[in-house]
Amino acid sequence: MSNLKTSHQDAALKGVALGILTYAATKYGIAEEAVAVAIPVVAVALSVVSTKIGDKNTALLLNLAQKAIEQAPAKKPAAKKPAAKKK
Repeated sequence: MSNLKTSHQDAALKGVALGILTYAATKYGIAEEAVAVAIPVVAVALSVVSTKIGDKNTALLLNLAQKAIEQAPAKKPAAKKPAAKKK
């Protein structure tokens, strides 16, 4: 239960940080394109910082996401059926 609570707190803090960034950018009239580029960059930076802190529980969210991506089945392209011949 502790790991789940910690991962929720970690995600909530990251969400608050991104929300504050978006609010401040909107309030001060920063270009929308710059905000659209900055948000993913800040999200990655927050993820890197949370893994570097040293607490294994803060990295739990990234670990779970990585495992989910690894376990996701790869989609195979559909087999093509030959077209029916017309007489």
